[in-house]
Formats: sequence, C-alpha cells, structure tokens
Amino acid sequence: MQTPLEKYFALRVKNLFNHLHDFELKGDDVSLHDLRVEMKKLRAIIKFLRNIYPNQKLKKPAHMLRNIFQDAGYIREFQIILQWLQKNQFGEIEQAYYPGKNIEEMIEAFKKNTHHLKNNCKEITDAVSVFINGTNEILAEQYFVDLNAQVEKLCRKNLPQTEWHELRKLIKQRIYAYNWVQHETENDDPNFSYYNKLQEAIGLWHDLEFIKESFSQKQVYLSQDIEVQKDFNLAWDKLNASLKYREKHVEEMLSRQVLQD
Repeated sequence: MQTPLEKYFALRVKNLFNHLHDFELKGDDVSLHDLRVEMKKLRAIIKFLRNIYPNQKLKKPAHMLRNIFQDAGYIREFQIILQWLQKNQFGEIEQAYYPGKNIEEMIEAFKKNTHHLKNNCKEITDAVSVFINGTNEILAEQYFVDLNAQVEKLCRKNLPQTEWHELRKLIKQRIYAYNWVQHETENDDPNFSYYNKLQEAIGLWHDLEFIKESFSQKQVYLSQDIEVQKDFNLAWDKLNASLKYREKHVEEMLSRQVLQD
C-alpha cells in the first residue's frame, strides 16, 4: 500500500508532464503558471528529502529543478509587472521598458526548449523516486510537526517585513507537507484557511515590492521622456499607496493569529 507521500509524488510527476505537454502545445500564461506550481511542489518534496538523506545525493536533481524553475520564474516576473502596468494603464512605461514582444520572445524560447525540459524532468523525477519509495511515514509526520511549530512561532511574534517572504515560503512548505501524512478525514486541517489566506496576502504585497525594485533597477525615474516621467510619477504614487494597503492587511492577519492564542 502506498504511503501518502508516495501517492502525492506520483500525482506530482503525472501533473508535471501533463503541464509540460500543455505548455508545449499552447505556450500560454495558464499552462506556464500550472507548470511552475507543480515544480514548487516537487521542490518542496526534494527540500524535505534533503533534510533526511545525505545532501550530496539529491544535489544534482535539486540544482536541475531550480534552474528550470528560475527560467520559468523570469517569465513570471515579467508577467507580474506587465499585468500591473496594463491594469493601471501605464502604457508609456510599458512601451519604453517592458514591451509585450519581450515576454513573447521569452515564452517562445522556453517553449522551444520543452523537449530538453522533458528529459531533465524525467532525470529529476527518476532520481527522487528512489528516495520517495524508501522513506518511512514517520519521518514525513515529524517533518510536518516541526514545520507547523515553526510557522506558528513566526506568526505569534512581531515579525518584521524583511521576514515576511521567508514566512510565506515556510507556510507553503507546511501546506504541501500536510499532504504527505495520514489524516483521519479529508480536509481536516483547521489552520489551512488562515495560513493560505496569509501567504496569499504576503504574495500580493511581495509582488508590489518586486515591481518597485524593478522600476528602481531600470532607473525609470531617470527617463528623459516627459510622458514616461508623468507615468512614472503616477505609478510610483500608486505603488506606494497599494503597498501601504497590503502591508496593513498582512499586519492585521498576523495580529489576528496572535489574538487567537
């Protein structure tokens, strides 16, 4: 009989190759997003396994998967900025610094590499499966209990903004790890809703921080184009106002958890 971890891993492998196939056919935002989600879940499994087994044995598949995830991540990051600019109608900044043709080229380049990606994913999943099949259920349970304690501790302290993103990654790892242990009934995680909403709130805040950082790196504020300058001033004000709102929302959610003690 398969353990929850074995079942979860088998589903991840199936979905990973299905989404790779979908992306190869469509090359759209949805299939790329689904592919990245599956890679996140697979990376979470590898992270767990590297806590148990000698790090060197899983170093290669972890490195290979990280490289694929990063390549897809560059496209995702560009999409986040482009979607924000289009939603708020900052067309001058978009045209000057984030033209749509750039993302089309990035997606096409990633799409052309799909055959190579499939081979790499096969090598990764084959290597990981060896460890999955030999992992005792108790180790997964202990890992989840430890993760849950870490998340609870961080949510019950006055966490500075500099640690929010790391908290989000830890929450996601905890949410994934919940699926690797036995439960009496389905969906019986009493804290899932809160943690999921919290990590989503941090994600929205982090996206805005990333857009601000990108604007600074590209030095949009130094543009000599009057129309771009106008757009930038409005965009900067919009970003700061949105960030304040998102920051307050995350702080309120963290305070809510403290009040539940």
